Amino acid sequence: MAERSELHEGMVVWTHRGEKLGHVVEVTDEGFIVEKGLLVWRKDYAVPLDDVREIVADEVYLHHGPDSLLSGPREVTRPARRTTH
Repeated sequence: MAERSELHEGMVVWTHRGEKLGHVVEVTDEGFIVEKGLLVWRKDYAVPLDDVREIVADEVYLHHGPDSLLSGPREVTRPARRTTH
């Protein structure tokens, strides 16, 4: 299992098959939040530390694929992102 101290914002998250899932946008007490998607289609998902297979450099590799995130009650609502013009 990964340690919370090994995680930080901006890390790339990969599935067990090597597919890019998204980026870490927040580290929590239980795990981290991964942002998946682009622009208006962005979704945030809670990922527990137990789901992490390994961390190499600035990349997180999970034990599963995106179906595990999308099928479970893991979607989280975060405050609206501020944009500057």
